[in-house]
Amino acid sequence: MLKMSFYNGTLDREKAKEVIESTDKVLKYRLGFAYRGAEAVPIEKERALHIIENAEYLDVEEADMEILLNAYTGNDMF
Repeated sequence: MLKMSFYNGTLDREKAKEVIESTDKVLKYRLGFAYRGAEAVPIEKERALHIIENAEYLDVEEADMEILLNAYTGNDMF
């Protein structure tokens, strides 16, 4: 299972892209913190790959049924 985070330096964008390209799991995207009300929404592979390439602050977490891309803004970091 994949679990990467920009915060602790484990984010490997190339490996994340490989997993996204080869998976049949549901892909979801959330912008911000769940406890602040941000909801995860389903996305397509092309959008997921774009997010992996362009999101500055990103966590990627794979579960049994889905892969969640959780991006944050600079405001979330304060």
